[in-house]
Amino acid sequence: MPKSSLRVRKHQFVRDAIYDSAIELFQRKGFDETTVDEIAQAAGVSRASFFRYFSSKDDLLAQNVIKYGDALTAAIKGSASSSTPLEIMRETVLAVAKETAKSPYTRQVIDISLGSAAATQAHMSRMAEVESNIATAFAGRVGSLSKDGIEPRLLAILTLSAMNIAVMSWYRGDSRELAAAVEQVFSSLTRIVCVQKSSPQKLKDGRR
Repeated sequence: MPKSSLRVRKHQFVRDAIYDSAIELFQRKGFDETTVDEIAQAAGVSRASFFRYFSSKDDLLAQNVIKYGDALTAAIKGSASSSTPLEIMRETVLAVAKETAKSPYTRQVIDISLGSAAATQAHMSRMAEVESNIATAFAGRVGSLSKDGIEPRLLAILTLSAMNIAVMSWYRGDSRELAAAVEQVFSSLTRIVCVQKSSPQKLKDGRR
């Protein structure tokens, strides 16, 4: 095996060990009560090694969001050229949701992130970066000159919102399968956005 490949595998092994130890401590002790020193000790690395892989506890807890943000971005870039923006959003969120549901950490990270205001803030601390990356991917698909155009930004926000709503619906038990939650989100989105000149009474009836 080439030395570079061995180095990459070792790097990932240490990173995973730190992450695994942190999640276990966060869940057992709480995010606020867990220190970087405790994480490093549990992972069998030095404090300096922790900071070679993560800039802070916040950065570590945000990795789940970064991971599915990267997956959403890749799926958008790889979607069929003939797909409409709504089709891209649906297929992208559905594909990433299926992988997210397989992760043993998804429910744990949500539990931790809801445990305190600091944990919630940490979990979402990289969301602006994730949104920007997704907007950049959409800009390339819709022919926008900038990721900051209205359409790419709107598509990025809608994609992330659909993903988050589906995940939380699944987490709360409203949907047994995460894929089913995604389908329900997009069914509702299509109905709401595509409703044509409905009277207030029709809209009211539709919500019943």
